[in-house]
Amino acid sequence: MSLYQAVIGIECHVQLDTTTKLFCGCPIVHNAPPNSAVCSVCTGQPGALPAINAKAVLLGLRAGLALGCTLHDRSVFARKNYFYPDLPKGYQISQFDEPLCTGGAVHTMVDGVLKRFRLTRIHLEEDAGKLLHDQEQSRIDLNRAGTPLAEIVSEPEMHSAEDAIAYMKMLHRCMVEAKVCHGDMEKGHMRFDVNVSIHRPGEPWGTRVEIKNLNSFRFAAKAINGEIERQKRQLDKGEKIKQHTRGWTGSGTAPLREKEEAADYRYFPDPDLPALQLTAEEKAAALSDLPATPLDKHLLHTDEALRTSWKEKYGLPSDTVEILLADARTGRFFEQCVKEGGSPTDMAAWVQTELLRCLKPSGANWALVALQPQHVVELQALIDNGDISHTAAKKVFEVLFKDGGSTPAVVEKLGLLQIQDETLLDEAVQRVLEEHPDEHKAFQEGNTKVVGFFMGKLMRQMAGAADPQLLRNLLLQRLGKLK
Repeated sequence: MSLYQAVIGIECHVQLDTTTKLFCGCPIVHNAPPNSAVCSVCTGQPGALPAINAKAVLLGLRAGLALGCTLHDRSVFARKNYFYPDLPKGYQISQFDEPLCTGGAVHTMVDGVLKRFRLTRIHLEEDAGKLLHDQEQSRIDLNRAGTPLAEIVSEPEMHSAEDAIAYMKMLHRCMVEAKVCHGDMEKGHMRFDVNVSIHRPGEPWGTRVEIKNLNSFRFAAKAINGEIERQKRQLDKGEKIKQHTRGWTGSGTAPLREKEEAADYRYFPDPDLPALQLTAEEKAAALSDLPATPLDKHLLHTDEALRTSWKEKYGLPSDTVEILLADARTGRFFEQCVKEGGSPTDMAAWVQTELLRCLKPSGANWALVALQPQHVVELQALIDNGDISHTAAKKVFEVLFKDGGSTPAVVEKLGLLQIQDETLLDEAVQRVLEEHPDEHKAFQEGNTKVVGFFMGKLMRQMAGAADPQLLRNLLLQRLGKLK
């Protein structure tokens, strides 16, 4: 098979953290009844006039500052004309030749190497609605129509899925850290359109294919690698790559439509919206909440300092440190657990397993997390003192994660304090042994694996509330007498 080089560029749609839409006062909602958060503006009624959301502009500026872009004193909204059923006006209000920001870059580590991926532009635009399909009909929910987006466009400078995912993760981190966006990928707060082409080194670039609306880093990696392989197969067969748009199905990509070019959209300035004229005060307001600019470089420097500190001070292995540093909020939570008196090793284990597991269904939405660092410290102390088992502690963790409250009160409410009454436990052991005579015989014949079988039966019988070490000792004593 011939050698090819991939060329990848990414367009990221960032949902700006506003309470209302970009050109009207309708609220930003999630999982609300269809078409319940709409008005004459976002449904494109004749004569309805848009008015710009000032906070959306501020957040767009903040995104540009975070990524080292050039902010333009003048930017213009344009009408991007195309027809889809979920675009009620028949055009999208976006920015074209005079965007809010240009230039800038995303700096990130890829396999231990610092890389810089340049940006082309950041512009503001409104989102379209949402199409819902089933076997009988297609329906339109316009609640999302008009939601404010910042579209961040990269230069086509990435050459592998590893490059692309590292870029995406740093971009996501910067937007969340800058408070531009909540970053809940499962709710579509950040969506990536990935353009992929391949060519032989020294030859002109190939025809690019766009993969739309990727909202998972894992699926994005699969989609990019799959598309590269698909294009390789076609070229090796002597077939031409057709420029088009594909969608991710969960197991692969599938064609959606032919890809439009800029000329197909017939851009022209929106006559209902005057040009944005930015003031020094507005730029200063956008800068006020940023810890540093460019934010990506600041985060990389902070990561390196923490990486060295946590390895030396806490003795944590490199892979654990990388997991904790993948999200600044996760890292801060871990540090606070240690400050509250938790063992670094134990706290790191809780954070990288149970905390990340519980965060996954919520799309890492920290606004929904009731758990406090002190809760984790208290849970570990209960385990260390023999008051609850680790399995029981996980159940308490889940309740505290969702609802918060008092750790001892939750343990008591769930009835998870470990039973350490030897008489009670010995009776349970005797009962289980009497119920399974065949396993008795197997142990007597030298099959020690049945100890695990008996322990499983006992822990289930005791609802996980027994002291497992004490229970095992009692079990071995009785099995020894029977042998």
